[in-house]
Amino acid sequence: MIKEVISIDLEASVKDAANLMAQKGIGSLVVTKERKPVGIITERDLLSRVMATGKNAEATMVKAIMSKPLICGNPEMNADEAARFMANKKIKKLPIVEDGQLIGMMTLTDLCTVQPDLSKVIEEETRGKIPKRFIKRLSKKYFRT
Repeated sequence: MIKEVISIDLEASVKDAANLMAQKGIGSLVVTKERKPVGIITERDLLSRVMATGKNAEATMVKAIMSKPLICGNPEMNADEAARFMANKKIKKLPIVEDGQLIGMMTLTDLCTVQPDLSKVIEEETRGKIPKRFIKRLSKKYFRT
């Protein structure tokens, strides 16, 4: 898992979130309230909940567009469990929380990079729930046969 997870306070503006994501070259931020994880904001959230609706990014707060409740994993999960959990929940990013504290993040891409056989697990679990183009992209990039 990635141990250095970038987060943003739920009272920050969407513009601040977009700037931070661009600056760090990342596609999501864990949203926190008093340093506790409460949601997540992704590129998709920015597109569908701000850009597509014409909201003002400076005036809109992160808490208004974040995905919630935050679906989290725990550090005891192995790679297979995490992949199945993520596929069943239809998520690509899994914050890892221990005792209410954010300690890391797992992504489907990270899992497939380190465990190539997980692509089969993901395909079996998703059964069409995750776009085939995502699975194909992973396969081309990480699973050359």
